[in-house]
Amino acid sequence: MNRNFAYSFILFLASSHIHALDEDLFIEKILQSAHLFESAAINLEIKEIELFGDERQYNNWHWDLDGEILLSGRLQDKDTNYTYTHQQIQSNQLLSTELSKRFFSNGSELTLSLSGSLPKTSEEKYKNQSYYSDVVTYASLVDAEISWELPLLRNVDGILDQRTYDIAVLELQDEQLVFREFQESTVASYLKGYFEYAILGNEISLLEAHINQLDLLDTHIREEVPGERLTSYSSRALNKAKSRLTSLIGKQQTLVKKLENVLVASELEAIKPIYYPLKANPLGDVESSSVGLKRIRIEQLKNQRQIHYYQNALKPELDFSINASRVVQKGNYSSYSESDTTDVEVSLSFEYPLSGDIGAKTLLRKYQLKARQLEIKYKNKLEGLKTKQKTLQLRLQIGLEGIDFINNQLSQLDMTAITVEGLRSVDTKSYIDSLEDAVELKLDYNDELIEYQHTRVDYDNLLSRLLVKSL
Repeated sequence: MNRNFAYSFILFLASSHIHALDEDLFIEKILQSAHLFESAAINLEIKEIELFGDERQYNNWHWDLDGEILLSGRLQDKDTNYTYTHQQIQSNQLLSTELSKRFFSNGSELTLSLSGSLPKTSEEKYKNQSYYSDVVTYASLVDAEISWELPLLRNVDGILDQRTYDIAVLELQDEQLVFREFQESTVASYLKGYFEYAILGNEISLLEAHINQLDLLDTHIREEVPGERLTSYSSRALNKAKSRLTSLIGKQQTLVKKLENVLVASELEAIKPIYYPLKANPLGDVESSSVGLKRIRIEQLKNQRQIHYYQNALKPELDFSINASRVVQKGNYSSYSESDTTDVEVSLSFEYPLSGDIGAKTLLRKYQLKARQLEIKYKNKLEGLKTKQKTLQLRLQIGLEGIDFINNQLSQLDMTAITVEGLRSVDTKSYIDSLEDAVELKLDYNDELIEYQHTRVDYDNLLSRLLVKSL
């Protein structure tokens, strides 16, 4: 029987170009796995609820309704010849409502109010220690008022009142970046597992073919080639290959458990071995794309908002207001008991604490120092990211060079056919060594391939672009 055991299976694997499961589709599968992001999504939802609450608290119409019923009595005795009130019972029914709204555009506040009351007094008069007469008075009061107040200096444009809302907006943006960053890191982790699983499939197939060949050789040696030393040498090579295969299968099963979080069995089976590097795009501006830097910029905006707050808190308070009211009265308690009065008032109020605001000055200085601290933080972060980018670019370049070098070695493997029946002791040992060298070379190629794909994922993750195609 004439067969070439040397390298045909290795060269076949090295020259194949089977497309793996689409990377973008795999990323979509990860993002569709809601259980991976549930906790982070809840944090994001909490921030959205807080912002919605802050917005409604500040910008919505606020409508209040108050009511009260009063009843009081008094009993007194006097030793006098004059008329006095011996017994008095007073009652009142009050109802009021107020509608107010603050405006984001200029920080002004509009208030509309309406109130009504029905006071009533019953009196029993005495004179000379004896009953004299009963007097009952009552009234009806309706009061309508509208007022508008515009801050001109300290709280101009609502810079004091709107601080909570403005910071809540920035905190929501930050939480959105946190969520995006968590998605990126999760995708990166699973994508590394995906590539490693696909390449390990290649290694397992390679070792299985290698073991089959060694098994045939071992059988041939035991039957045809004399020498216990050669038999032992062949068995050691076979056991070494089987041990390595067992290790790779164990590693593959670990990856399977992880990938089953995002893929069903049929999708997992559809992953094909990868035989060539999916090359990275070395271009990218880390300063404009880094989520970490964007979060620091939001920190700076929040800090700047605090600075503006305390700068304005140190200014005098100057407010312009307009107030108009109408009061309608009816009753029997005097000759003037019925009236309809309208008042209009325009005012410009000024207030300034001459002793100053020590608390505001202290906090202003604190946030001014923090602004410089955040500048340093941003600069250091940027320098670190640029260094990491250059390191990853270098690793990608070295990885491709290593892959090309091994490919060149694979293409130069000796294809000289060997007749099994003609193998002598020295030829068989050399043949086994050649097989092992070739397999090790291919396994080294796969290790380089895994390392390159991991580095490529790290590079895309650094530039926050793993999710770009899926958005």
